[in-house]
Amino acid sequence: MADAPLHVVELARHTDTGRVRDHNEDRAYAHDELVAVADGMGGAAAGEVAAQLAIRAIRQLTGPIDTTSLRTALESANSAIRRTAASDPSKQGMGTTMTAVAVDNGLAQIVHVGDSRAYLWRDGELRQLTDDHSVVAEMVRRGTLSADEALQHPHRNVITRALGAEPDVVVDATTEDLRPGDVLLLCSDGLYTEVDDAGIAAVMRDLPGLDDAAHALVECANQAGGADNVTVVLARVGYGPLQRSARPDSSGTTQEHPTIDGAAHTDRPPAAAPAIGARVLEPAGAGRRRVSRTGLLIGAAVLVVLVMIGGAWWAISRSFTIQPGPGHTVWVDQGVKLGPIDLTSTWQDTGVPVAAVTAGQLSQQLGSVGGEGATVHTAVNMVWANGLAPIPSITAAPTPPTHAKTGG
Repeated sequence: MADAPLHVVELARHTDTGRVRDHNEDRAYAHDELVAVADGMGGAAAGEVAAQLAIRAIRQLTGPIDTTSLRTALESANSAIRRTAASDPSKQGMGTTMTAVAVDNGLAQIVHVGDSRAYLWRDGELRQLTDDHSVVAEMVRRGTLSADEALQHPHRNVITRALGAEPDVVVDATTEDLRPGDVLLLCSDGLYTEVDDAGIAAVMRDLPGLDDAAHALVECANQAGGADNVTVVLARVGYGPLQRSARPDSSGTTQEHPTIDGAAHTDRPPAAAPAIGARVLEPAGAGRRRVSRTGLLIGAAVLVVLVMIGGAWWAISRSFTIQPGPGHTVWVDQGVKLGPIDLTSTWQDTGVPVAAVTAGQLSQQLGSVGGEGATVHTAVNMVWANGLAPIPSITAAPTPPTHAKTGG
């Protein structure tokens, strides 16, 4: 068997809503050639839709998979998420993390956006393979925050990169040589924010069976508080036949063929409904109905009014401003002011303290990004990017979970 290609021989995955969230916006994929975790964000059902779109993009890959094809898939997912958000106001601002690893002949091909993680478990040691795209991770890299402080930081939920956040996404890509017995561990932040690396390593050491280890890791996160959705995917490489987990996920949210908006996805477009005002053929022998000119005029007038209202709502929904908000943090306000009429409302908390932002950075108009609206990620990048050198170690009181990571 030593001459056979090194490949995935054991797979396991488990996901749970946690003890605080009311629904699970994590999505995962586990296949003998490819494993992935996506952590959606956006509130309501938007986050899980974004995560499902990301998973669907990588599921469609065929043939040998490498970092180039994975990067292209994530870029495609980024565009699909933004198109979906632009067409549905209820999904505006949605996004997702994505960490995916393809295994081919003993080589791990890794792509990564956001703060879901990939680890390597080898010879009793755990090593992180990805770098978090988050405010606190950047502070750790700059030396203004320790790794232990980052775990308890009030703004650890604010990420700086996600699929769907910007018209163009920057995808980290790397490769890792694998050895027989290595285990790839992918997870959403619901695991490592509750269980540190030493705790994860202890579970992996005590439970060599991947199915038991995946469920134990999720249970540890829940016992530690379960403040977020938590998802774990484990893949062991070696020689021999593939062994899959025999125990299904209790949540039912990590199918290899995920659903979107509650319906099984297919590539077949939905049947088109008759357009408003279109003629529908009547059955043979049916009488013709005459529509009066007055009725047509009234209908046209109503249509014009609806178009005007819709246009005004579209403009309001895509106007954003950075302002001080509740909790002494910087918020993104949505809407516009038309003279004495104030049509704005607080929309998303960036998690950035007002005290850490210069006056010139406040009251800035975000405008529409690519005609599809702005997100909290744009605001975070705007307020952190310039004029704050070095980034301060924030000591403000914790704020409620924000859109940046309200999802799984």
